[in-house]
Amino acid sequence: MGKPLFEGIFPAIITPFDSDGNVDFEALRDVVRFQIEGGVHGFFVCGTVGEGALMSVEQRKAVAETVIKEASGKVPVIVHVGTTNTNECVELAKHAERIGAKAVGAITPYFFKPDIEGLIMHYQMIAESSHIPVFAYNIPQITGFNLTPEIFRRLCVIEGIVGIKDSSGNLSQLQEIIETAPKPITVINGADDILLAALLVGANAEISGVANAAPELMVELYESFKENNITRALELQRKVNALRRILYTGGPSNIASIKAAMELRGVRAGLPRKPLRPLKSDEMARLKDKLSALNLYW
Repeated sequence: MGKPLFEGIFPAIITPFDSDGNVDFEALRDVVRFQIEGGVHGFFVCGTVGEGALMSVEQRKAVAETVIKEASGKVPVIVHVGTTNTNECVELAKHAERIGAKAVGAITPYFFKPDIEGLIMHYQMIAESSHIPVFAYNIPQITGFNLTPEIFRRLCVIEGIVGIKDSSGNLSQLQEIIETAPKPITVINGADDILLAALLVGANAEISGVANAAPELMVELYESFKENNITRALELQRKVNALRRILYTGGPSNIASIKAAMELRGVRAGLPRKPLRPLKSDEMARLKDKLSALNLYW
């Protein structure tokens, strides 16, 4: 397959907002520092968990600039540039290259869904807009479109497409993508509950929502795998899944619960942006009890 462009744990970094919906940039810098101290290997900015779809193009640029500056060469940053229209994606990709991003990712178009020829055109324009690598981003539970192995193989004819971030959670599909890609690619899994399995079938890295709240846990799982300590990695995967179930169910949104869990660790994570809402006091109390029962960091 060749040497992958990226390896390790990349938090799908959250974006802290204040009560008026403004980005809290100082809190964002705190989050970057917290993640780096937790040992992460890079960042994925303005993705789904980062609430990129709730921000304007200019806000997304400012968030990407802040993360890249704070990471200051310590770890690579992948900027998510996907939007509902291609021209904005191109603008964001050009900006990402200018500010020092190591790659960009782009979700498959949603709301208006192109046919396959339109999809290829979309990614072609993004790839041609800069000189940095491009990852296709598959998350069918959000977009309503599944980037199948067959379709991905067709995207691989585009020179700048170097890999995929697959958040479908479909391990069989992920394995087929890895085994049938027509050129060397970097494969990034985006479903935390199958991280170990994804690594075992050949994934190179993880873009992780859970890593926002527990970077150390995700990093230890990855490093246990790299050390071939599969027994320990499996134990840690069970802990990840228990934490993920708490964060992804029971609250108004996984984003609200992740931010609340970070706040409970003393990290300024801010609020979700409307129409998402933060946890109410009773929801926060239940979350705190459940997290405490895990005997991890709370």
